[in-house]
Amino acid sequence: MTLSVDRALETIARHRPEPVDAPGMQAATALIVTREQDPRALFIRRAQRDGDRWSGHAALPGGKVSPADADRIATARREAHEETGVTGLATIGALDDIKGWFRTGVVTPVVFTIPEPPPLILEPSEVADADWIPLEMLADRAARTRHPYPRLGPWKAWTVPFGETGEPLIIWGLTYRILRRFLDLCR
Repeated sequence: MTLSVDRALETIARHRPEPVDAPGMQAATALIVTREQDPRALFIRRAQRDGDRWSGHAALPGGKVSPADADRIATARREAHEETGVTGLATIGALDDIKGWFRTGVVTPVVFTIPEPPPLILEPSEVADADWIPLEMLADRAARTRHPYPRLGPWKAWTVPFGETGEPLIIWGLTYRILRRFLDLCR
């Protein structure tokens, strides 16, 4: 399937997202897309931490809004830098806010671009691994799977080779929802 990442980025740049008002944490994620001929997006594998139900899971760089952040774009940019060392991001815009499950609050997905993947400097307390995954691979329906989640049943996911070892990464949940919205705009 051929993706039109440029068309998606133009659409996102024009989009004025509707904020969602919900109790709980306010957060932002960074969907960072390269501007290469074959664009890739940055994904992380979260570090293992006691009490974190999403330890070891696939994610986009991101985290909680800080009072020092000017807006959610600033939050996403700061978190991406803290977790992966990435700088030089060009802001495209935000997708619609997503109300999290499990009463986790609201997440604002912010889309950034960068010319090509820079070297990554991972914050080991938050990120176990990171990799740039080709968007064409994610657009391939053969990469979509269903995985069981305890007490909740099967969830839609992408399973993709990840990192230097090629170990499978399962992209599901909130990250899946954000990525699916972005890929829908690319079609």
